[in-house]
Amino acid sequence: MTSTTTHRIGHPVVLDELPAGTEIRDADGDTGTKTDDGAWEVIGFPVALDSDWFTFPVEVVNPTPETALLVADITGPHRLPDLMAELRSVVADIRELYARQERQLDELRDEDGDVPSGNLQRWDELRYDIHMEEGSDQLGAVLRRLERLVDPEGGE
Repeated sequence: MTSTTTHRIGHPVVLDELPAGTEIRDADGDTGTKTDDGAWEVIGFPVALDSDWFTFPVEVVNPTPETALLVADITGPHRLPDLMAELRSVVADIRELYARQERQLDELRDEDGDVPSGNLQRWDELRYDIHMEEGSDQLGAVLRRLERLVDPEGGE
């Protein structure tokens, strides 16, 4: 009797992340083995197939502990939606930081769009200096948020 992963794989993108040598079985009973070049060998097909060929959901046959953990991490309940929402939030924060910087720079320009000589020092501060610390704080926040996603039970 062969064992399979407890998490069913519902999308070809997950198959793309599996290591070479992994064997899977799809909903139709077809089995495939991932090759070193990322394609799938399926008995009865003379050419390698793409991951979207399979009928989903699929399961990994006889997974190694590492492969089972990888599948659980990628397909576990709410993990992917949580991760995507968090990443979208990080991107939104970065965009807002950039937009705020651009607004501050725009305030220094005259009606022709030029920066008067009296505003050049402030322009340089905004452009190069002031955001180093803020950028560092932002990256620290990103790190803490990603750590919570990876280990939601972990402490701060």
